Amino acid sequence: MKLLLVRPKSLNLISNVNVIDLEPLDLEYLYTIAKEENVDCRIFDALHDNRKLKDILINFQPDIVAVSGYITQEQVMIDCSKIVKEYNPSIKVMVGGVHVEINFERFYTDNIDYIMHSSSLEPFKRILKLGVDFDIKELESIDGICYRKNTEWIENRKLLADPNDLPIPDRSHFNENKHLYRYLGYSPCAIVKTAYSCPYECSFCFCRKINGGKYIARDINLVVDEIEGIECDNIHIVDDTFLVNKQRVNTFISLIKERNIKKNFVIYSRADFVVENEEIIKELGSAGVVGIIVGLEAIDDNTLNSYSKQSSKNANEECVRILKKHDIDCLALFIVDMQATKEDFAKLYNWIEQAELKYASVSIFTPIPGTQLYEEYKDKLTTDKIHYWDFIHLVLKPTNLTKQEYYMEYYKLIVKLTLLGKKHGVYDFVDLQYIRDTARNFFASLMEE
Repeated sequence: MKLLLVRPKSLNLISNVNVIDLEPLDLEYLYTIAKEENVDCRIFDALHDNRKLKDILINFQPDIVAVSGYITQEQVMIDCSKIVKEYNPSIKVMVGGVHVEINFERFYTDNIDYIMHSSSLEPFKRILKLGVDFDIKELESIDGICYRKNTEWIENRKLLADPNDLPIPDRSHFNENKHLYRYLGYSPCAIVKTAYSCPYECSFCFCRKINGGKYIARDINLVVDEIEGIECDNIHIVDDTFLVNKQRVNTFISLIKERNIKKNFVIYSRADFVVENEEIIKELGSAGVVGIIVGLEAIDDNTLNSYSKQSSKNANEECVRILKKHDIDCLALFIVDMQATKEDFAKLYNWIEQAELKYASVSIFTPIPGTQLYEEYKDKLTTDKIHYWDFIHLVLKPTNLTKQEYYMEYYKLIVKLTLLGKKHGVYDFVDLQYIRDTARNFFASLMEE
């Protein structure tokens, strides 16, 4: 049996500016399972491979094609399934990933055979064991999937995932293509997953819905075992927040030092953890943590409260101060909402400048399907083009600016922040041509509307 694993292109022009390019870890996990089952398997990362899917199908002749992607790739994933079925209707098509897990009904199409609505790898493994010639009744016992039976879609029970069941991923694809994968200035960069979901309740957050909303962390010894074997100096731990359990974090620090692992780590944290645990932050720095991604989100308490952030302006300011004190980059994330005025954009820039933040990323307020916010705002959406859910497009109508004015203020802010970062010695990949290309892509994407 032959299996083709696909990460499709993005429809969005601006998303193709390669500031952040992460390795396809979800496909590498599937690749690992396939090799364990003696299945001939290949990864096709269309974000970096310019070949056409049909050409890959002709050359490889797969029996199964598995496609994984994020919310902005939804239509492209569906288009991939159509290409596969037009080439050979007997090829089985499955789709998965975090967007599919939460919004699986959106993939009920005639060209898809299996939908993975679980983070667990067990359903994928069981389907591979069935092969290509089996009685469809055998799918009834596989939890965590939807499957098409004639013209009807059958939804099997949810299946919670245990991260301790994750294998050490076969990173052959990454090792052969390291130069393609980066996180900002950290290049090349590998990624590691150590937990499912998130224990906090921010109303805008999609990650906390994953795995049925149940946060489960992986044994930290297994995590460090994996990290030790990765042939890369930069490691991005992609958990929505890595700094949750103090004992687990302290064990991580101890193991990294005991094994003399010399790597640079980029992790996620909440501001309040940083503020309440300065000594742990100091020790993380000595263990190799060079950057902490923090969802500061806003610079005033009213907005933070509206996001159910359970944080404060003072906590944000103290977080930035502590990270700077211990020479750890604060990779700050902000959101501009629909009520933003020109003055609000200016205030946000001034706050970032005065805080001397090197890295600051600003997203447009976007209610994501599957979250509480989406249910609140779904009747006010101004578009149904799912590839606009990239946090740099408006999907709601601004209240204090016209759409054009809002976009202009947003783009001006992004350019100013990029130049500010360059002034602080980061964004070494930014030059005049980069800014021109970004501007061209940005305005070209707006013309699509």
